[in-house]
Amino acid sequence: MDLLLLFPPLSVEERYGNRKLGDVGGHLPPFGLACIAAYVRKQSFSVKIIDALAENLTVEDILEDIKKQQPKVIGFSAMTPQFFRAVQLAEEISKHFSNILIIIGGHHASILPDRTLKENSCFDMLAFGEGENTALEILEKYKETSWDKYKFLEDINCLRNIDGIAFRDKNSNIILNKPRKQIKDLDVLPRPAWDLLPMQKYLPLPNQYLNKPVLHMVAIRGCPFDCDFCSNTAVFGRKIRARSPKKVVEDILFVKDKYKIKEISFWDDTMTINRKWMEEFCNSLIEMKANVTWTCYSRVDTVNFNMLKLMKKAGCWNIFYGYESGNQQLLDNINKEITLEQIRKTNKWTKDANIEVRASFMFAIPGETPEMAKKTIDFAIELDPEYAQFCITTPYPGTKLYEAAKNSGRLLDDFSKYNIWEVVYIPEGYKNEDEIIA
Repeated sequence: MDLLLLFPPLSVEERYGNRKLGDVGGHLPPFGLACIAAYVRKQSFSVKIIDALAENLTVEDILEDIKKQQPKVIGFSAMTPQFFRAVQLAEEISKHFSNILIIIGGHHASILPDRTLKENSCFDMLAFGEGENTALEILEKYKETSWDKYKFLEDINCLRNIDGIAFRDKNSNIILNKPRKQIKDLDVLPRPAWDLLPMQKYLPLPNQYLNKPVLHMVAIRGCPFDCDFCSNTAVFGRKIRARSPKKVVEDILFVKDKYKIKEISFWDDTMTINRKWMEEFCNSLIEMKANVTWTCYSRVDTVNFNMLKLMKKAGCWNIFYGYESGNQQLLDNINKEITLEQIRKTNKWTKDANIEVRASFMFAIPGETPEMAKKTIDFAIELDPEYAQFCITTPYPGTKLYEAAKNSGRLLDDFSKYNIWEVVYIPEGYKNEDEIIA
């Protein structure tokens, strides 16, 4: 096998701040890995995906699978709270299979490429940003060396010519190549390799789907907004690129036929960013009689009542909005660029369109006090969303908030706790962690 793509394990307790929740956490497919797998497979490279999180695999299980498959390259992807698991697993793999090229990519690696590679010798190389073309070029160059790992890693000239990677030179200095140009036309990409994933394992949280089976999709890459707390643009940037509405509907009809999918959970950062695109998408769903329910993420300043009514007609039943706070000054502090009045208006429009509201709020925002946090709770009660989520502000690496929190000296640097449910940052308005938890 040429390439094994690995999504590291992480227990429900670790994902939700060591709360005793049992097995209630939903599983979402590693969409980026499925996209990379489909892309390199189209170029005749053999590939497999192990989703150790969804499959609840142990390190021993994974090592046994690697022994059977004998991949030439193993590519990891990991979010920040999951990254320590990727390191633990990569260290074990490098001990047992020293001839396999091990690459780390994904969200965390894209945010902190230099630090990630410098602190973790278990990774031979790092890929940052959008992964399809980078993965393909690495495989092509590696194959030219007859899959000789040491010859490949010693060919500095070859490595310098691969955009979007970081590697070590002979003196163990970290070389960070220039970013790779992003794929402009997403329609050229094949459908994600859903056939390589344990499709029966995936399900959102219990209150966030109507019909099973559910499939996770991303139609739009990038986000033009610049919220201080968000690190999502580290991979896909702030320029919006979208798969055409026609292609997305074709993908939906494909999975509906092949996997009997009844609902789509869209995880685009802001699916409603382009109103013309959304209108075409909804009309295509209606015209082609897709007959699926779906959910998405949005911002209050990107929708209007007519759009929401059309979305409802096309099958949308639930929209997740980041309201964040009930205090305008706090919204301004995190550069959210929305107003409380916009929140109230969009919340009403959504309810009037008969779409359920999933509202997300943040506690311990910079400048907040416990009294202000109580105002956020009052605001949530006033809005009366069908579902309200209250997260603890987490300054992720690569964000403006991270730099400010780090400079304040009130930030914990243990990335395993960066799960939005544990306190890693105490703003000036709070005495201690206990106040935030209370």
